[in-house]
Amino acid sequence: MTRLLILAALLTGSAAHAVDAKAVAAKVLGTTVLSVSALTTKQGEFIGALSREYDGAFVTVSLLRKVGSLYVVQWSTPTGQEMNQTPPTITLGDANRDGSPELLWNYGAYGNATGGQFFELYDTARKRTYEASISENYGAPGTGTVTYAPALLEPANAALLAFVVSRVEKNPAFPKPDAKDPYGDMLRAWTAQNGAINAPGARYVAAKPVPAPASSCADDPRSRTAKVTLGGLTYLAVFKSGVFVLDPKKKTCALVYFPPDAYQWVDQLKVIGAWIAMRNRDTQTFVYYNPKTKQLSTAAPR
Repeated sequence: MTRLLILAALLTGSAAHAVDAKAVAAKVLGTTVLSVSALTTKQGEFIGALSREYDGAFVTVSLLRKVGSLYVVQWSTPTGQEMNQTPPTITLGDANRDGSPELLWNYGAYGNATGGQFFELYDTARKRTYEASISENYGAPGTGTVTYAPALLEPANAALLAFVVSRVEKNPAFPKPDAKDPYGDMLRAWTAQNGAINAPGARYVAAKPVPAPASSCADDPRSRTAKVTLGGLTYLAVFKSGVFVLDPKKKTCALVYFPPDAYQWVDQLKVIGAWIAMRNRDTQTFVYYNPKTKQLSTAAPR
């Protein structure tokens, strides 16, 4: 829940960002500040802060805004995380360029066998929070799976998604491509970036196919369930797998769609205008892919 606080700190001298933002946040919040980020937009000067009352306590995320010569807490909420295992980070940005900042904070949490890095994005304009994560096994960096909140994958949130992705991909835990498993790389990337299209009620997501060597998804008549060509590219549906696009000029292929489970493979492909229609053999429903706009949709194109 959003909490409006009356705490304020008097700033002297030059602009707040020339002052130590961490010291300013500590004075305003009256707690131990772990990490800060400062940002100036057309709406003013802001400081994002992660803080806690004592070592081991749960961390609070706060947004401070300069009002006159004072900084006041515009928004604050407990994160519910101790954030003791890795140093938490926070970044302020204006991804939508509307002057209202977005707060993106990150922390690590690990158990005996699994854990990972977790990211929270708060959109101050719409007062919505989005999540992303990098799961890991035994805390081994570079071997995890990346997941983005379904809402972040909607085309309307492309700027927010890009802001989150830019931080997720810089995290040391971000999985590295495996030259020995290009098919696995494609599947993991597709599930993270586009898997929301399989969620109940989903209408569309902004797709981002990840290319791999053409040999990773060769056209084998024994496993092919459907095939169609559009714009010089070949779309191939595979038994108990997904739909791939083969580019003969670049000698690459990419996963365009993967069904909810392996037994719902696509058994029919057809071209509808600029879209590729892909029929689920089990449900008899279609998912549509637009190569030009890079969108997946469960709604029939008009």
